[in-house]
Amino acid sequence: MRRRTPGGARRWLGAAAGAAAVVVTAGCTFFSLDPEVEEGERVEGTGEAPMLTALVESGDLPPLEERLPDEPLVVEPHDRVGVYGGEWNSAILGVGDWPWLGRTVGYENLTRWDPEWQEVIPNLAESWEYNEDATELTFTLRAGLRWSDGEPFTSDDVVFAFNDIFNNEALTPVAAADPGTAEKVDERTFTITFDEPDALWAGYDLLQYQVVTKPKHYLERFHIEYNPDADELAEEEGYADWVEMFEAEAGVIDSSRYWQNPDIPTMYPWRVVEPLADSGRMVLERNPYYWKVDTEGNQLPYIDRVVFDILPDEEVMLVRALNGEFDMHSRHFNTLENRPTLAEARESGGYDFFELRPAEMNTAMISLNLTHEDEELRETFNDRDFRVALSHAVNRQDIIDVVYREQGEPWQGAPREDSPFHNEELAKQYTEYDPDLANGILDEAGYDERDSDGFRTSPRGETVRFTLSVPTDFRPDIVDSMEMVVGFWQELDIDVELNTEDRSLWQTRRENNEHDANVWSGDNGMMDAMYDPRWYAPTQSGESNFAIPWAQWYVSDGEDPRSQEPPADVREHLELYDAVQAEPDPGAREELMREFLSVSQERFYAMGVSLSPTGYGIVADDFHNVPGSMPSSGNYNDPGPTNPEQYFIEE
Repeated sequence: MRRRTPGGARRWLGAAAGAAAVVVTAGCTFFSLDPEVEEGERVEGTGEAPMLTALVESGDLPPLEERLPDEPLVVEPHDRVGVYGGEWNSAILGVGDWPWLGRTVGYENLTRWDPEWQEVIPNLAESWEYNEDATELTFTLRAGLRWSDGEPFTSDDVVFAFNDIFNNEALTPVAAADPGTAEKVDERTFTITFDEPDALWAGYDLLQYQVVTKPKHYLERFHIEYNPDADELAEEEGYADWVEMFEAEAGVIDSSRYWQNPDIPTMYPWRVVEPLADSGRMVLERNPYYWKVDTEGNQLPYIDRVVFDILPDEEVMLVRALNGEFDMHSRHFNTLENRPTLAEARESGGYDFFELRPAEMNTAMISLNLTHEDEELRETFNDRDFRVALSHAVNRQDIIDVVYREQGEPWQGAPREDSPFHNEELAKQYTEYDPDLANGILDEAGYDERDSDGFRTSPRGETVRFTLSVPTDFRPDIVDSMEMVVGFWQELDIDVELNTEDRSLWQTRRENNEHDANVWSGDNGMMDAMYDPRWYAPTQSGESNFAIPWAQWYVSDGEDPRSQEPPADVREHLELYDAVQAEPDPGAREELMREFLSVSQERFYAMGVSLSPTGYGIVADDFHNVPGSMPSSGNYNDPGPTNPEQYFIEE
């Protein structure tokens, strides 16, 4: 279970001192590397888009110096200072595809990842600090921030989001999980208090983007604690009660609702003018109060408008891409199978590829259910020698050659080579294809006898028989590779069958601990390994497929009735991850994470197949400042950390 650590008075400043300077100066840092600007010199906002200048001249918008914060955050353009204007054309697949919005036009948290995903850097918050045991986290916002309607963005907004929204059980089930509470120190400073140590929160947490999208001055009239007549207002607006109305306005549970409300003020580079829907298009226009500038003092973003065509399926999206109708896109259509077709159309479509370096560390993670309800299978699956033998029986290179077009290499569930947590032994152990060795290990472990049908029996005399379950509507490559894996295992005289299931049924069986063995892609092989180590220990109650009940025990402190208490050695491993979460010093925390992964190597909970190949996106020839290569992960939220606000269009 997650545990507390002793308290103390020592403070840890969030990010390095140099990184803190990044957000307020134009010195030689990530946000500004202009050698002509002296270290420590402020960059004043001097330039703005012509469409905003026209509004200033007409008296409909305050001048630039009144709209920018006291010290704007300086963003260094990837290639060069851009020009204003133009329209970024992209696409989504309906309301459910809203995460693409968060990754392109909605990546603004209190902190953010640097473009290379090496460290957490300041953003809306200029600094942060933890107490000794990581149960208190104090943020300081940059001075002079404003919402897109011109109202100040202050500590009051974040405290409102924490205490009145995410700790309100009527509004969200998050409240029952004790997300922490916030206390205002002053207009720019607030402290979050956690029930358990959480030194990872400042770097990444799902609440990070939520607590900066809930403007108090706009939302309080819909909240019963601030407006006693909120239920009457809800009835007037056609809602059942104030809770339903608040959800429609703020998108607390369903984040897509946020993008369906063009009236809610934002801190993003662009604001919604035509909302998200299931068809048609969604349109956003520049936020006149956006709080970042380039190295010459020009207010960002460069691009005036972003348009998302709302398409019915991936096939239509592929056709649009081939026709050159997207300026920059890297979602749904950009599969390994489609790459040759897209490559051929680059010249006619007026686009090229950029590289996506995946955080996904494995094409397929195979999980034998270590918490199986059947005692015989549980004993067999928990036999490490049995798992090692099955791993040696898989001809990974054959799978790579046949299914993945010779892209990738044999790999276990382990962080990638360019991750700070790379462990070569963890990545490569038991990946050698050696059926003789596999048979020998099984024989030595007591699986040397056969039943009347020629299948191996366990040391307890039972036939080794199980099913490997694969979701049919997830990734066809996994189905293809698992057909080969089952064949390799059958050659060991194991009675194993492949069972393809509807994804919803597959998920239900997994969550209810009803599967024998299953397979899913291997997430979290970069920096995200530390934030969600689901494959390295049973920490994720919905995703640690090898032992869902152990993970349920961990996240619920044993209170989940579906949970099973893990063995002592697994509990010790989980306590090591508790230490990772409780360590505020980034360097010490990474060392603890490496120690945690060394135990994962010993435990060998699940087995992988191959390292996921590099991905790609497309970018139009006249669309600039997109890096030629970037990390790709749901945790990193590409392309957000590459600063889409500094993309620009020029023939």
